[in-house]
Amino acid sequence: MRHDAFVASYLTFTALVFFCDLLPAQERQYSTVVEERSYSDPLTGDYVSNGVITPLDQEMRNFYIRNGDGVIEVKLTDDVLVGVQSRNIRGGFEARKLEFHVGNQEFSYDLPHNLYVKRTFKDAAAVQKYIRLGARPIFDGKLYVEPIDDHFPTESEPWISGRFIKENGRFMDVQIGEKIYQIGTQGHDGQHRIMGLISRSDIKPFIQQAFVHGQMKGHVFQAREVGIRMLEDPKAKDDPRLGRYLFIGDSISGNYDKALRAALKDKLNVYHPPTNCGPVHKGVSNIAQWLGAYGEPGLGWDVISFNFGHWDSQNTKQDYQAGLETVIAKLKNTNARLIFVTTTPIPRGYPDPGSLTADGRAAGRVQETMKRFINPWALEVMARHLEIEICDQHSMIENEPFYFNWMNKAGRMLNDERNPYGDLHIGGMLAEPAGRQLARKVLDVLGRKEEALAPHALTENDLNPQRQRAATRGLDVEDFLELLTSDERLRKYNQ
Repeated sequence: MRHDAFVASYLTFTALVFFCDLLPAQERQYSTVVEERSYSDPLTGDYVSNGVITPLDQEMRNFYIRNGDGVIEVKLTDDVLVGVQSRNIRGGFEARKLEFHVGNQEFSYDLPHNLYVKRTFKDAAAVQKYIRLGARPIFDGKLYVEPIDDHFPTESEPWISGRFIKENGRFMDVQIGEKIYQIGTQGHDGQHRIMGLISRSDIKPFIQQAFVHGQMKGHVFQAREVGIRMLEDPKAKDDPRLGRYLFIGDSISGNYDKALRAALKDKLNVYHPPTNCGPVHKGVSNIAQWLGAYGEPGLGWDVISFNFGHWDSQNTKQDYQAGLETVIAKLKNTNARLIFVTTTPIPRGYPDPGSLTADGRAAGRVQETMKRFINPWALEVMARHLEIEICDQHSMIENEPFYFNWMNKAGRMLNDERNPYGDLHIGGMLAEPAGRQLARKVLDVLGRKEEALAPHALTENDLNPQRQRAATRGLDVEDFLELLTSDERLRKYNQ
């Protein structure tokens, strides 16, 4: 980072924190600082928050995290442990390797032969609750690379710890004394926390997200442990000749990710938040992080598309629309061109359409919930923001012949067996038109209507009707290829 850019950023954040310190105490409550909870066990006693790291001092001994609260100052204790938060390939811990990739960057860490697991409880009452749980698995542990003695929780020392033996599904087999206990080490987004793996000198601004564990003292978070999640580094990825595009969405966006990126190859630098973006309330809490340091030179966004829908299938109209308005307000701050993507249909293998519940909630994941509730509610909001354009994936999927098998037969599990036509996700070939439809819309809103999409990457084997899964078996290859390549058809459903 250039010195002048660092100074400008430093002065901006310093001024913001100074301003915050002048506010009345009741206006300085941080909603993102919460008591850490497990799924079924007692409280841990720690408080936790997270956000994109921004500089506080040039040595990065301390830093800010930026999230929905604005910025929170983080002070590292002298004995702070810094670790990595990431998913790992199955068997990786037994092979003593942590390997993962973020964008086109590969990360690899060698782990020591002995690994340790520790889970801290809140207090004596929490310990008693743990004892009553008996042999049930324990959630919210962390892996440590430094030795930790075997320990059972007591009133004065309320933690349990032991040596990692092997992976056991979503849990770790941990030996404590002569017995084996199962402790989970997955936290946010199913990531493992491996503490002590890196040091404070490895903390970097703008390209990392910090999960801080500790206590608030005044308006400073005192962090005893920091988990670092790697974010895509624009300097390692971006082609400076191209614009920057962020697409926000749940697992459906993960389905069409490959097709979208292929269609925009060598046209835009394409990003997605490092998570399933889930329901709109997750967007409200995390949109500041997903947007990153867009005010920094070279980190702005030219276009952003977004969707929230399937996870909101039991939301109320009031809460769903209020969440969208909050997210839109943050998106507008970027000065990017904005596109809302309608939520894809729920196929007819799901239960028949339902009505609003007595408390005004949508009918859930049943037929036509998106058509009758979620999409109309969203489009009411977009009508108040005429600068936001619409990519109507719902209409395309509902009307194109390529999707007829899937629309009519995909659904929930049948007799404890997976439905061969799939579920509400548009995986594999089903995702190709959706990705290219959105890519066409992205170029159009940027004023590049005459520019062709990059070619699709499908091969003859991919297109062979005899090789298709049930949902696309017997496809009309010529019609399907026209759907992928015809700007007129891809634009037909967009608004």
